[in-house]
Amino acid sequence: MTASGLATRGAMLAHLRSVTRPAHHAMEGGLGLLDRHLGLATYTGILARFYGFWRGWQPQVAALFHDEPFLRPRRRLHLLAADLAALGVTGTALDGLPLCPLTTLAGDREALGSLYVMEGSTLGGRLIQRNVAHCLGEDGRASCSYFTGYGNDTGAMWGGFLARLEEASAGDMERVGGGATATFERIGWWLSSVGAT
Repeated sequence: MTASGLATRGAMLAHLRSVTRPAHHAMEGGLGLLDRHLGLATYTGILARFYGFWRGWQPQVAALFHDEPFLRPRRRLHLLAADLAALGVTGTALDGLPLCPLTTLAGDREALGSLYVMEGSTLGGRLIQRNVAHCLGEDGRASCSYFTGYGNDTGAMWGGFLARLEEASAGDMERVGGGATATFERIGWWLSSVGAT
């Protein structure tokens, strides 16, 4: 990697972290996935809400970010479906779960920012996975593939994503940051308002 590539990536990451910090903290604090008293009903509800988000978001980003080999291993909707099935949610019930309205994203740079949010979420998955298993026992261990993410490949997958950030120029920062911020805000709203009803 060239020095300019490192500088671009560093500047982009710093920008993304800065512009998304308020929305990130607001969402993270309200989930309760690291609560020592996490219950099965709460956990199932959280997974269902994530499913409702991914069901629209995954095809939306694929339509904007035209790179199937890059996106294919990053699709995780099927993991949420498997986790919910492990908790007894039937296919009919899965089809009837509410869907999150699509995040407003315009073009591949905003889609890249949105991907930053979802790829970054895999980095904290092991902490969540441990807590779910501790609180819910076998039910938790059988229904945590989404939070397991890429398993031992998580670091490599994150590195691969960061490499794609290098393709974004300094002039793209606002659009990438806008996509990331919009995604955090939409997920936060979805989990707190719609999911709580």
